[in-house]
Amino acid sequence: MNIMRKMLEGRAVIVLGAGPSLGHATAHMCCDEGASVVLAARSNDFIDGLAREVEDRGGTALPVVADMNDADDCKRLVGETLDKFGKVDGLVAIGYRPDDNKTITESEDDMSNWRPIVDTNLFGTLQVVKPVVEQMTSQEDGGSIVIINSMNSSMPWPRGLPYAASKAALAAATRTLAIEYGEHKIRVNSLHCGPILNDALLHALENLARERGTTRDEEYERIASMSALGFMPTPEDYMGSVLYLLSDMSSPVTGISLHVNAGRFMV
Repeated sequence: MNIMRKMLEGRAVIVLGAGPSLGHATAHMCCDEGASVVLAARSNDFIDGLAREVEDRGGTALPVVADMNDADDCKRLVGETLDKFGKVDGLVAIGYRPDDNKTITESEDDMSNWRPIVDTNLFGTLQVVKPVVEQMTSQEDGGSIVIINSMNSSMPWPRGLPYAASKAALAAATRTLAIEYGEHKIRVNSLHCGPILNDALLHALENLARERGTTRDEEYERIASMSALGFMPTPEDYMGSVLYLLSDMSSPVTGISLHVNAGRFMV
């Protein structure tokens, strides 16, 4: 009997930002593909429950309370991963802080209202990438880093400057990291997501419907029709792309920005 090997079997993968949307789906996917999963978030309320879900699926999970804006937390996260699993084979970094919806002329003169957005989306992500890369350089097989980015890095919207700029900078950082650490067999790639059909988006669609005198389904169809495939992906719909970048399927791939958005933005 020909049994297909799980694509992440025997690997230890950190999921940073293991929240209820992409983080939740990523944890389940990594478990199903045979990886041991480290679940990192600022609060243990969610990751403890998610760890139990992973274990119920037959996997192994380590929940770690860590804030990506705290460099010591990021180092501790990698340390606890090594204590438990002895290595770090993969990182999926999901850093998100939304805009404050101000234009530059409405912002503070010192841009203090925008700095937390850039600090989280750019520097917060890089603060966890740093100790992961330091560990991976000591490993014979290197590892794979997947940075969750956004379509808006290339297709910005009005009143979204700091978010789009922070994500565009993160895409440039991805390419630079790929060049600097490729010799250590470390691959660094970005997954640029479009709209994600999750609870937050459904709530936003309901608000739009009230403002426009329509229904949530009508607002969904209006926005979905902007993409070539005519739908908005769920968190689970993105998992094939995350798996591709984490696994050996993409062994010759590094430094790319993979746009996954049902064809709303194409490069």
